[in-house]
Amino acid sequence: MILKLCRIISFLLATAIVGCNRQYDRILEEVYDKDQAVREWTSGMASLSADEIVAYSTEMALTDSLNQATVFGILDKEGWPARLSDKANQAIWLVIDHSDLAARRKYLGLVKAKAEEGVLDKSDFAVLNDRVLMEEGKPQIYGTQIKMAATFVGEDLTMQLYLWPVEDPAALDSLRSSVGLSPIEDYLEASGASIGQPVVWDPARTVADFQ
Repeated sequence: MILKLCRIISFLLATAIVGCNRQYDRILEEVYDKDQAVREWTSGMASLSADEIVAYSTEMALTDSLNQATVFGILDKEGWPARLSDKANQAIWLVIDHSDLAARRKYLGLVKAKAEEGVLDKSDFAVLNDRVLMEEGKPQIYGTQIKMAATFVGEDLTMQLYLWPVEDPAALDSLRSSVGLSPIEDYLEASGASIGQPVVWDPARTVADFQ
């Protein structure tokens, strides 16, 4: 009788957990869709006017703020829910990645743990880790972060996209491969095509050149 009762309780608990996770899936997958939709303008950003960029950026910031309230509310209350869909797990990572430095620092260890568990890709941790390092004014490790900086072309001052300085340029492709990222030259070419402006990697540049 006791064994049967325990089985019934276990079944009810498992059913409740599955139902809860499906609810989180719905919520987080909607967050994912909103996050991506509000960033569609960044493809071909170089062709937009300054006013258009400001308008799109303002809308994006508002959407990000609402998404952060949803996702951080779940993480801080429940932790990272188990058995989510791939899309829902990716939504959590995206919201963390698109937040401010304080939030990225706060959840970096959690993202690392989920990458090690296979819930996230190792490249997800690499991107977030590089972003935190860049915002702390340190060289990145995996070469995922691009920065716009003023530079002179002849006598004209122009804005140029640069790969943020990396800690070990000679080992960069090896490090990228270890987390499932493509060779750096392929990444720079794809990024430049997406943005609509070439991305320059100058290994001689240091963090000081961007300050």
